[in-house]
Amino acid sequence: MKSPKSAALVLLLMNLGLASQAQSQPQLQAEFEAGWVAATDVLRLALRSGTLPATRELRVFIGTRDVSPLLRWGGPGRLEILPAGAGWPAGETEFVLYGADWAEIARWPLRVLTASGLESSSLTGKLDLHADRRASAEVGPGQPQTRPSGSSTGGTQAGVAWTGARSGWQWQAGANLSGNSQRAKALRFAERPADAPKLDLADYKLAAAWGGYRAEVGHLSAGTQPLLAQEIASRGLGLSGRIGELADLSLHVVSGSPVVGWSHPLGVDDSEHRLQVLTLGAELLAHRPGGLRAELSLLDASVLPRAGFNVGAVADAEQSRGLGLRLLGQTEGGRLRGEVAMARSRYTHPFDEQLALGGELKPVQPVTRNAFAAEVQAGLLQQMPLGGHALDLTLTLRHDRAAPLYRSLAAFVTSDLAQSRIGLQAGLAGASAQLMALTKVDNLARVATLLRTRTQEINAALGLPLAQWLGSAEAPAAAWPTLSWSMQQVHQRAANTPLAEDSGFAASQRPDQHNTTQQLKLDWALPGGTLGYGLSQSVQDNHQPGRETADFRQLAHQLSVDWAFSESLRASLSLTRSRQRSAETGLVNWTTGGSLGLDWQWSERWALSASASHNAAADSLDRARTRNDDLQAQLSWRFSIPGLDKPLPGQVYLRAARQTGRQVDSAFNQDARLSSRWVDLGLSFSFF
Repeated sequence: MKSPKSAALVLLLMNLGLASQAQSQPQLQAEFEAGWVAATDVLRLALRSGTLPATRELRVFIGTRDVSPLLRWGGPGRLEILPAGAGWPAGETEFVLYGADWAEIARWPLRVLTASGLESSSLTGKLDLHADRRASAEVGPGQPQTRPSGSSTGGTQAGVAWTGARSGWQWQAGANLSGNSQRAKALRFAERPADAPKLDLADYKLAAAWGGYRAEVGHLSAGTQPLLAQEIASRGLGLSGRIGELADLSLHVVSGSPVVGWSHPLGVDDSEHRLQVLTLGAELLAHRPGGLRAELSLLDASVLPRAGFNVGAVADAEQSRGLGLRLLGQTEGGRLRGEVAMARSRYTHPFDEQLALGGELKPVQPVTRNAFAAEVQAGLLQQMPLGGHALDLTLTLRHDRAAPLYRSLAAFVTSDLAQSRIGLQAGLAGASAQLMALTKVDNLARVATLLRTRTQEINAALGLPLAQWLGSAEAPAAAWPTLSWSMQQVHQRAANTPLAEDSGFAASQRPDQHNTTQQLKLDWALPGGTLGYGLSQSVQDNHQPGRETADFRQLAHQLSVDWAFSESLRASLSLTRSRQRSAETGLVNWTTGGSLGLDWQWSERWALSASASHNAAADSLDRARTRNDDLQAQLSWRFSIPGLDKPLPGQVYLRAARQTGRQVDSAFNQDARLSSRWVDLGLSFSFF
């Protein structure tokens, strides 16, 4: 045993050795460690203590790049690495210093600004051009020629997107253009058929953010209140930011209808045709953000009788103002979550000179109504062990109610309707099951002269992975299909009996109908492709007084095959057959259809695709017969041309099509035949 004096001596020598080792280990400070540097900056290291080998024995790597030849002494205890060529690579990487025998001395993060002085910058773009010429076209007698032989058309899709960041700021910019040489295919042809620009602005967006604040202009989405203003997609302005640690505020002003094109760049220049949404949100649980959140929304909306750029309609001027509350939360872990939304909206139609046509109109009285929605989702069972597997069971409850005449211009809510829904969803060993029951009722004010309708609906679905369950060495998994079944039952009936002399509803006009639809599908995953078979059945059972026999039954079969004969050749086949019988008339209708598709790419440049379809319908009394056939084929050759930084892909294609149809109606002694054939030559380029 060692004496106490010898043990103390050993400890002293060990401490001296450790101290000597610590003094010999160099202590360095990197001046660039704290922030970002420019690509042309000199990188400096300061030696605080210890010693360093000669520079010829030091190795310096920035990322995977060896920059040791650029190393020099910049003075006593100072090392410098001079930039060379294009400078340091932009972005975030590592600076690593090695000594003799490649022993690592130290490493630091290195953050280099881009050439434009940003911490990060990303630019992407696309430019697609296409042109085609109708080499030949032929239509049947008396049919209009939609595109004659020799006509040409061309189009383009272009876009650019950029993101950048520096000192906590983030910027975003992007735009997409759409063009076509034919004015009838221009983006705003429905809005301006005479002078729609052939090259137009489809959408754009500019945004800047710093910390918890954000400003944006262009095409954006506004509103989170499902009953008042929800995800309004239009052109406008948006501001959002945090108020303290637990609250946030957002303001969006957007156009009252979808906007595209170069005109109206902000979309909010007309005060009578815009939507304004203000949302104040607050986290009510400071220790657990997202656990309980409250939102207050205000809406001021006014729209003029303008249809969207792709919609033709006769509209009326409208105004709505409203207040909405929303409360949503979840337990820790998300096993129980829910949402409650309430809204109060005032809606009216202001005077519209275009509809008045110089006359006098009786003013529409404004109405103020309420709407309510609540949903709760509970994970009753989560990963509960059962037979060696885990069982999940989720319960969903939802109730919606909107008063008669309730309307908000920024949300799609069906007024005068109350509906309740309960749903169960389960999962076990790859199987899934859903069950949902729904009840809807209208005429909430129970107006005696209006029909009150009650609808009850039950939906069920089941999915069983038989291949996963029953596959074995003796019976491969491919021999067993994946089975899916679904069922829907709907019963709609009148819940009141309005007097015929007051309402105009006769007893035979009160609905009472049961509809049942079932679908069964089997899908096989085979070594060479997939095989599917589907069977569907629907029954309409009418109990309406006087129409008890107005029932229908339909049975349909569907077979589909998708097969890969090789890596370059794939084919698909689909066959359908359905039968529908009317119990009231005894008439039976049959429909038969099928399609065949082929994709063959025998080289990297050449490809052939073709499709054929046939559909026919007839009835048991030979009153009407229809037949339609469609045949299309395309031969394409891909090529590339030299570009600035990479080859630019292009494609030349030859497309041919033939369509024929026949409609025979013996009741009206009609026999119509339709036919068309055409051949197109096309060229397309992708520049990005």
